[in-house]
Amino acid sequence: MKRIFFTLLIVCAFVFFGAAQNADVLKSDAISAESQEQYADAARLFEEAHAAYKAANVVDTACVYRAGMNYVKIDQFDKAIPLLEETMALNYNPGRTSRLLADAYVGLKQNDKAEEILVKGKEASPEESLDFDKKLAYLYFNTGKYEQSAETFKAVNEGDPGKKNYMYLYGFSLERIQKYDEAIGVFQSMQEQFPGDKRSKKMLGVTMFEKTDAQNEAEVARYEAAKKANQAKLEDYIGTKKRLDDINAGYEDARVILEESLTEYPNDQLVITSLYKLYKKQFKEDKAEQMKKRIK
Repeated sequence: MKRIFFTLLIVCAFVFFGAAQNADVLKSDAISAESQEQYADAARLFEEAHAAYKAANVVDTACVYRAGMNYVKIDQFDKAIPLLEETMALNYNPGRTSRLLADAYVGLKQNDKAEEILVKGKEASPEESLDFDKKLAYLYFNTGKYEQSAETFKAVNEGDPGKKNYMYLYGFSLERIQKYDEAIGVFQSMQEQFPGDKRSKKMLGVTMFEKTDAQNEAEVARYEAAKKANQAKLEDYIGTKKRLDDINAGYEDARVILEESLTEYPNDQLVITSLYKLYKKQFKEDKAEQMKKRIK
């Protein structure tokens, strides 16, 4: 009986040893595939290694994590999510894992879930708050939550200053929520830091036009309201005309920049639409008609 028991122990030991040895081989192959950017093979091999280790009653957290990570790289988000959730449960590299998990949910267009994961991850790993803010800022921007993206990109630019793309998206977010002066300041700063940058120049022209147009419409509306209430006097008209002349100088400043940007972005609808409206305000009907034909 003892002999049978020891025989079984030896057999089990060989099985577990064989499984562990096979897992080591699979893991080594997975690392090699990953280093050669063969991410599909790497994901499959890491997952197989994870299963082999599990059969040997071993949990290799790196295999679970890297299987999920590589599935994200090849956009196989359904396969990535359970592996990354398992990694989270194992408390392995929780900050980076939660950001990868959020990426997977974004890939599945489950943006609310991704946001929830990032917010919780930032709270749980405050030392990595800047990395979470970068993810959140892009998520907010890409989902049209410009109030949040402006606020978050502001934090990102403070934490990692001088990065062109972060500055641009911060300025763009400010423009979207009509904080024109702040947006203009960002784009002007970009023009100083990155001379010749076409994107910030384009958005500087667009934002200058939008600011001028908003001021123009507000002044006209103010005068029309006074006139309707029979409160408009000659001095009101003269004052309004002077203020409009001062305001409308902004159209000319914007026009110069927008026309330059049109040569660089001939099909950009934001530039074309802005120039169409601007030419209408400047009573340049021929040029306005040319822009109108290019609006899609």
